[in-house]
Amino acid sequence: MDKLPKYNPDIPERFYDSLGEKEWTRLSKNRLGELLFHVHMDIFRQYAKKDTSVLELGAGAGVFSKEFVRFGTQLVVSDISEKQLTINRSKMAELRLEEQIEAFQLLDITDLSSIDKNHYDMVTCVGGALNYTFDKEQAAVSEMLRVTKPGGIVIVGVMSFISALVRYLPAVVEEKQQFGIAATNWVMDTGIQDAEHYPVKSRHYVHMMESKDLDLLFEDQNVQILEKRAAGILAMAGETALNQAKEDDELWPSILHKEIKLSKNPACLDCGANIIYVVRKK
Repeated sequence: MDKLPKYNPDIPERFYDSLGEKEWTRLSKNRLGELLFHVHMDIFRQYAKKDTSVLELGAGAGVFSKEFVRFGTQLVVSDISEKQLTINRSKMAELRLEEQIEAFQLLDITDLSSIDKNHYDMVTCVGGALNYTFDKEQAAVSEMLRVTKPGGIVIVGVMSFISALVRYLPAVVEEKQQFGIAATNWVMDTGIQDAEHYPVKSRHYVHMMESKDLDLLFEDQNVQILEKRAAGILAMAGETALNQAKEDDELWPSILHKEIKLSKNPACLDCGANIIYVVRKK
């Protein structure tokens, strides 16, 4: 896109402050969350090895932080929300994992200037922090790569536009009545909710992405793309169907196994709730 809206760090900070403890249960409260967690963990197990130095950006309340600690990584936890960092530290203390985390840092992913270049073996930024950065998307990706060692791994995940459109189509229909067809066409053409074109009451302004957007962000970077994965593909069946499957002790493991297989299928890349790229810095 020629011109993205201007990044406002107050938007993600305010949103995640307001989520509070809900962020801790986001991937366990429903079956979509369980699918997302399952695919992300399949990826992290491959790359987060013992003694790997890891910078976790957008860590939130610590759903994956606890897993990185259990993998034996040298972990630095960070988030733009001070409230989420406080919750993260509290949860890690409850699990008796706090002492195994090297630091908790308040960081904006678009500016990691406090960190030396070539510092970490692995940098992760999943769940959607990048979706909020708009005209700073490229800067954020460049910063992640700058602080990663040559040969190191960067794992970036974003909220998928196509999945969001399918799952939230009833809201799009309702919002068309509020904002008009020009606004509806805008969000369907761009994936962008912003104050100028699509002023949702929640002020949850994001750029919901397609894989082509991530392709462009890495196009001119000195990286090797190792994996392109989708997460939450089977969530398009709806929570009711997934809950029914969950009740069947034989069926649910097969559903999770199929989700992993589909997550690796290039034809499904834009169909998951999240799109995840794994790249190696050259």
